[in-house]
Amino acid sequence: MTIQQLVVLKIPYFYSALISIIVPNSSPQHVLFTRRRTLPPGKGYARLFRWRWLYHSLFWLCFFSTAVLIAINTDRIRHGTFFLQLLSLIPPDMAQVYLNLYVLIPFLLFKRKYFLYFAVLLASILLQSALFIWLHRFYLLSGETAFAYVMEYTPGNFAIQSLNIFSLVGLTTGIKFLKDWMMQEEHWRERERQHLETELNFLKAQIHPHFFFNTLNNLYSLTIRKSDQAPEVVLKLSDLMSYMLYESGAAMVPLDKEIANLENYMDLEKLRFGKRLTVGFEKKGIMTTVRVPPLLLLAFVENSFKHGLKDQMGPARIDLSLEISDEWLIFVVANPASPGSEEKEKSGIGLKNVTRRLDILYGEGYSLQLDTPDTLFKVHLKIPLS
Repeated sequence: MTIQQLVVLKIPYFYSALISIIVPNSSPQHVLFTRRRTLPPGKGYARLFRWRWLYHSLFWLCFFSTAVLIAINTDRIRHGTFFLQLLSLIPPDMAQVYLNLYVLIPFLLFKRKYFLYFAVLLASILLQSALFIWLHRFYLLSGETAFAYVMEYTPGNFAIQSLNIFSLVGLTTGIKFLKDWMMQEEHWRERERQHLETELNFLKAQIHPHFFFNTLNNLYSLTIRKSDQAPEVVLKLSDLMSYMLYESGAAMVPLDKEIANLENYMDLEKLRFGKRLTVGFEKKGIMTTVRVPPLLLLAFVENSFKHGLKDQMGPARIDLSLEISDEWLIFVVANPASPGSEEKEKSGIGLKNVTRRLDILYGEGYSLQLDTPDTLFKVHLKIPLS
């Protein structure tokens, strides 16, 4: 019983899976069978596959052990040297497998030299088949009858050996195909994560100049009037800058800090507009353990002040509601809206940026509604807490 007989004939299915990717428009630099590490060591599948020598050794050990177990069950072993003879069939198998994986596939198959690839592969398989037939004959003459099933250079014997070798090549190619596909998937996920992280940082960074421009305008108007409230504005502005510089870099922040930041901003706006502005802020639920993306809620509040009070000459009111309920955060903002201002408010860069952030952070797992009931512009945001 030889080691080649141990691989069932269904194994070429793996090889057919590889062949199915070969189409006229396929890239010669196919992403499979990469020869370099696509992920930093220690991340994802890179950690699993970094010890190449180990899992290669385990594969050949399991392959040989299976051959030994099957050979023992045949009860045709006559000498203890049979196991050494069986072991001597492993190096040609290894040479054939690694020739295909690291020479023929990258240098012929992926460079679209399909005819040359199959020709060289077939020639190497036939050459190995001839070597195995010669070894079987030699071991049989030395007295080991377990190799008697094939000993002549006949078309049938060549077919048996070639199918066994081809099955082994197909099995190892399928394993390599699967491993590199897993690595490539991990690589693309990592690239997508880095891209989204970069875009999120960019969107958050856009809040800073936009917000500070408005706040400095507020401070300027107070200093022009020589208002006694200017020092208070500077203090609150300092708190806001500290939050944005040292807190907003994190992926998530405590909701309490985000609320404090909102209240600082609203206090600045109330100082600017004076008694003609009324702000209502209702909070419901337990918020001490809740964490949210930084500056996410501020964009809606800033938008309400920027657009809601732009054309309001008389008294105005802005209402905010924040509720924690059943693993959801519900945030509602309602501000005055003059006729024709609703579309401008919806199309503002602030709302566009925050909508993109929500898409990146939550995908389809959030709800954002922009309504214009009567003379109001109303934002209703619902995001998951987990």
